[in-house]
Amino acid sequence: MTKLIILRGYPGAGKSTIGKALQLRGAGRFIDHNAILTFVANITGDDDGIYEDITNLELSMARKLLRSGIPTIAARGFGNLESMKPYEEVAEELGIPISIFRIHVDYDELARRVQGPERPGDLNPTTNPELLEKWISENPLVDHPGEVIIDNTRSIAEVVGDILGRV
Repeated sequence: MTKLIILRGYPGAGKSTIGKALQLRGAGRFIDHNAILTFVANITGDDDGIYEDITNLELSMARKLLRSGIPTIAARGFGNLESMKPYEEVAEELGIPISIFRIHVDYDELARRVQGPERPGDLNPTTNPELLEKWISENPLVDHPGEVIIDNTRSIAEVVGDILGRV
């Protein structure tokens, strides 16, 4: 069945890791913001100045996949509810169910992750606790009605299993 899964959360929460794992488990095609910037466009550091363009590209990709009947996974901060509206409108227009998951870990764990060796510095400008704290203060996550908060301090297999059991 065609569906849209949205993963939202702060940098370091594990959105991309979970999105890739969900794709490997057959939950849908993962649209990877970091891959578009880093691996396709060879842009490092951040998306400052092109955020809206990248957002429009991601939305166009999601729309194309969903219209083609391909389940789709979108992951990004989605801090405010307005940033999710275009995705929700596409799902509504196509009559496709949408599941929204907030990937959550506490601040100390986020700070540890953004500095970790497993997180390449070229994927995100929040590579230290000070920059992360600034990003969080500028982009607070607003609760979305109906979203499911997923504790990402468990194994990836447990988190993915939890999400798959809810979609």
